[in-house]
Amino acid sequence: MTQHFTRNTVSAAHWCGKCKKPTQHRIDDRRKGPCLECIAKLDAQHDVIDIDELRRKLHPEPEQKELFA
Repeated sequence: MTQHFTRNTVSAAHWCGKCKKPTQHRIDDRRKGPCLECIAKLDAQHDVIDIDELRRKLHPEPEQKELFA
């Protein structure tokens, strides 16, 4: 049976199957939501800028022209 919380509940401690430890979970619509640590890890991964992509944007490769045109 799932637990239900009051509308004022923001987070609660539960076992996270992904982290394999008890962590704080977000409470969505009075039910247990995702782990806050897992959400933080995903946000950090999305915020990391790919260095190669950044270099391509800042210094695009010049177009190669025809040698004997």
